[in-house]
Amino acid sequence: MSSELTEETLFILNLLYKRRSVRSDRGYHSEMLKKLYLKKFPGRDHLSFKKALKILLNEGYITKIAKKEDKYYISNISKAVSALENHGYSASKGL
Repeated sequence: MSSELTEETLFILNLLYKRRSVRSDRGYHSEMLKKLYLKKFPGRDHLSFKKALKILLNEGYITKIAKKEDKYYISNISKAVSALENHGYSASKGL
């Protein structure tokens, strides 16, 4: 299942992991996430930010916190760590 993740979705997942956004009270602001995403993937050749988030939401990796400004956090840490490690990212099993 993790082999279906794109470079763009893995970037978002890794960013949330590095920021320790793994609980509902540790969500990461969508505008900050979008800013970093667009800096890394500026062209139209890449998956749009919204589509990348939708893939992660639909696959159960992340969850959205609906607030004035949406926030996201990793809702399935074991699945996220497995996906990151399978794609060569450094992810320790213990946060």
